[in-house]
Amino acid sequence: MLLHASATKPNASEVSNRDGTTTSSHLESEYDSGVPLSVFITGITGFVGSHLAERALARGHLVHGLAHEDPPFHNLVAVADRVRVHRGDVTDAGAVERAIAAARPDVIVHLAGMAVPTHAGRDPLAAVRVNVLGTATVVQAAREHPGIRLVHASTAEVYGGHGDVASSEGSPLHATNVYVATKIAAEPIVRELGDGGANVATILRPANQVGPRLHPDLVVSAFARQIALIEIGRAEPVVKHGRLDAKRDMLDIRDMADAYLMATELRHDRTATYNVGTGSPAAIGDVLATLCGLARVAVRTELDPARLRSGDPGVVSVDATRFRERTGWEPRIPLERSLADTLDYWRESVRSEAAVIA
Repeated sequence: MLLHASATKPNASEVSNRDGTTTSSHLESEYDSGVPLSVFITGITGFVGSHLAERALARGHLVHGLAHEDPPFHNLVAVADRVRVHRGDVTDAGAVERAIAAARPDVIVHLAGMAVPTHAGRDPLAAVRVNVLGTATVVQAAREHPGIRLVHASTAEVYGGHGDVASSEGSPLHATNVYVATKIAAEPIVRELGDGGANVATILRPANQVGPRLHPDLVVSAFARQIALIEIGRAEPVVKHGRLDAKRDMLDIRDMADAYLMATELRHDRTATYNVGTGSPAAIGDVLATLCGLARVAVRTELDPARLRSGDPGVVSVDATRFRERTGWEPRIPLERSLADTLDYWRESVRSEAAVIA
């Protein structure tokens, strides 16, 4: 079900400045207007992008996107005939500009990037190129089209973890790994665009997103895929894991897609930054226990030192009060359902893989 803001809408907002302070800014939203938008999604074929495309189409919006890989786009199979995918690398200024000029969007949601921290750590040059230079390329293209709004995907990981206290937008930033460093570096590039006056820019710092299509190298999918393989007899009944005491604020991807849609319709005079999350972090060990409890066969768990990440903060949780107050957004899908749906997704995926091999 699509989310809607309350009938009473605020007309002012506090937005983050370069020095970390906040100032009051005019703010409008059009959640109840019913006006369809043309939405351009970078990284449309990925985990977040595909869910956002589905949500946007259900809302009646026109959807274009940018993808660097060749078709078929498996994540878009349910909506392939209703989206237009433009081919191009997000760091290729010419390709990005041509795609945006062809799409003529009302808003760009910039999701493209290297999103797996271990991948970024292994190839920091690629991480900087995609996450920082790619953002600069999209921002430059947006600047050539005054009036286009930009919603940029950052991450709650920028706070680095602050004990058991949920981080607010004014909390200090701390780069714990290469991936986080690139996300922190990209934010001022977006902020320059929104502070310039010709384009509205919004930065979202989402909690860890989970659900169907999550990358197999991210922790929830890594557990779920192992269980799915065990269930069909393609792996020993052992789920290997890394650190289990870390806690993460986990948000269903479908709730996050609704948040992105709400953010596309915000108006403010200067770039605004918002956290999006539940504020209730879950221990990785509890996530693993829940998934193992959903397994259809007996499984045991085992520590794999290779899965331990250096610089991994103990607790990452965000206070999303500001975003909730501005939009009326609330997370609707409980973590237990998100985990069950992720496991079901991997059950279907590994069965399909096994059928191809056979």
